[in-house]
Amino acid sequence: MAILFRNLLVLSLTLQLFEGSSLFSKERTNDPFAHLAAIVKPSIVTISSVNRGGGPWGVGTGFVVDEEGVIATNFHVIGEHREFTVELADGTLCKPTEILAIDRSRDLALFRIDQSGLPTLPLGDSSKIEPGQAVLSVGNPLGYDLSVSQGVVAAIRELEFGDGRPMVQVAIPIEAGSSGSPVVDRNGEVLAILTIKSGGAMGFGVPANALRSLMEEIRPIPIKRWLTVGMLDEDEWRLPLGGNWRQRAGIIKASGMGDGFGGRMICLAQQTKISPPYDLEVEVRLEDESGAAGLVFGSDGEEKHYGFYPTNGSLRLTCFNGPKVFDWNIIETIPSPDYLPGTWNRLQIRFDQGGQIRCSINEQEVIEAVDFTLKKGWVGLCKFREPAAEFRNFRISPRLSSGSITPEIRERAYELSQTLVLEKSISPSEVQDLTKLDSSFYQALIDRAVEMEKASERLRQSAEKVRIARIIKELTDLLTSEKTESEEILLRAALLVSLMDNPDFQPKQYLDRVDRMANRIAQKIPKQISKRETLDILIEELFVQLGYHGSTLDFHHRSNSYLNEVIDDREGLPITLTLLFLELGKRIDLPITGLATPGHFLALYREPGQKLEDSVIIDAFSGRTISREYANTLTHSELSDKDFAPASETEIINRILRNLLRSADWDRDVSASLRYLDALVSINPKDRYHRTLRAMTQYGLGSFVEALVDINYLIDQDPQDPANAPLIEIKRRLMQSHEQIR
Repeated sequence: MAILFRNLLVLSLTLQLFEGSSLFSKERTNDPFAHLAAIVKPSIVTISSVNRGGGPWGVGTGFVVDEEGVIATNFHVIGEHREFTVELADGTLCKPTEILAIDRSRDLALFRIDQSGLPTLPLGDSSKIEPGQAVLSVGNPLGYDLSVSQGVVAAIRELEFGDGRPMVQVAIPIEAGSSGSPVVDRNGEVLAILTIKSGGAMGFGVPANALRSLMEEIRPIPIKRWLTVGMLDEDEWRLPLGGNWRQRAGIIKASGMGDGFGGRMICLAQQTKISPPYDLEVEVRLEDESGAAGLVFGSDGEEKHYGFYPTNGSLRLTCFNGPKVFDWNIIETIPSPDYLPGTWNRLQIRFDQGGQIRCSINEQEVIEAVDFTLKKGWVGLCKFREPAAEFRNFRISPRLSSGSITPEIRERAYELSQTLVLEKSISPSEVQDLTKLDSSFYQALIDRAVEMEKASERLRQSAEKVRIARIIKELTDLLTSEKTESEEILLRAALLVSLMDNPDFQPKQYLDRVDRMANRIAQKIPKQISKRETLDILIEELFVQLGYHGSTLDFHHRSNSYLNEVIDDREGLPITLTLLFLELGKRIDLPITGLATPGHFLALYREPGQKLEDSVIIDAFSGRTISREYANTLTHSELSDKDFAPASETEIINRILRNLLRSADWDRDVSASLRYLDALVSINPKDRYHRTLRAMTQYGLGSFVEALVDINYLIDQDPQDPANAPLIEIKRRLMQSHEQIR
């Protein structure tokens, strides 16, 4: 009550202070707080930055201090020589053009964007701040843009993390994203810039006078020179159609959308135009198979060029003869089993003088065409649509044709490669001996190295398939074999599911860890208390003392379905938290079961012979007991008595796998989807839905043999089922187009 009274008193004093301002007369508005917020908001900007690897890092706030596009914020918001973007209050996206001044010690930064005529916030005199003074802040806490907070100045303090200089302590809620927000007085003047969260509704800001001093020390740095991390070398590349191109550790990453139609963006090697014949190659990896990225050649430096690239699982050769889609000529599109989704693929082009174009994927020729539209031009990389792509090992060369290497040279290269499998290197004398051979011997060695790399990759892929298959077999055997009460079926099965995606942990460590958790909880249970009282102790220990909780900010992340990570992070989904709760309850002899209720998994405490209405429902996601009425609210359904039947181990594991399958679908991770489908079908061979889904997924990937196995199974199970019609049609097409399957 004391806290509530104090908060009400602060609010009352704040409103009185606002009402006393001539800026907010009753003739203008009855709500001076809202009027002040309306004045401040147009000057607020949202700043999004990236990490060192180019991935999203965080969101912060800034505000306009000069109508010519000058923005003030914290230094940590824009990052150390990293890329960042700016969004105005009206949603306009802007690009920074130069860094004007920075003060690392005070965590301040000034930069300019490509806009002018912007509404500004004036700077107040922070030396005149008084404790108890009413203030307001507008920012982006937790990503909620243009959020308004009110409060008071608590004190002016000298802090160690403020470098011993005065900081403004404010009673204002501060969260991630609040950094860089202006703290304004009732006249709309900036008194401080929020920078540090202290805990609860309290934080600290840099005084406005420090920002005023920084504005007098302008030393502009062009943004291209500032962004040193990941920037392409202008001496090597140029970007005629814009887009976000980054380079790090030998990998070029393209993301976002370019200025060309459909987001087309190209990156050209900075050299003179070259004429055919030549060979061009690069390795490319798509972030998502709905994207497209590959090689450019014959470019005029602007909108015209050839492009060879994977798109939606197929390989395509296109002549882009202008800026519009009507100017484009798709020469050929062809699916290829040699293309490997989700990993690195080597694209190769042989462009001859006679207009002959040969396109290969992973050393296998897929397209041969003749086109005379474009000839001499620049070469480079291209990307289309939104999903990102990565490139490595870009190379252009007058590469020797395969026929120019004699069988003797190839044999010698093979012998040397076999020797290097067993030995670290060749001796200096052998090096000298090899220099006497034809110069093509070097290329023969490179060719052999490529063959071995491909074999090594196939071996790794095979090993991974064997690993997954072994886990799925163990999981299936565990769930379908005869069980005893003493076996840890559920916990072991859940850890096996996690092991499919987390190969670097040992399930036994987590089996032992759950045992230790249960033992510690058991030690806190007094003797001669009821089981119902023991249930309360378990809830208190797991959800309060140990801090296990539901994942509210990142609900769909797959980590929430991996029991090992749930145990490590103490955060998860209703089903994984309930599973842990069940396992601990089992170890302290509590009669708890899982409930496979719609949309939200629950737990039920019910003693033998006890009526259902006397049982206890537990929501592990919130860590508390709930009523049956609230259970209806959580599950968005009217639960019947049948819904309170105990869920079996198989039901629980199937549900976890289905959750992972949905997450993989959202992430567009097809290889992961197949793992989960394989497990679901192995556990439930008669599951027509997931078997059909697996068949369609395999078909879409071009794995026609695997797809046909499932299609045949589905048809044979019920030949007269009308639902088989589309499967029969797909089978007919497969048999016509791929005779080798029969």
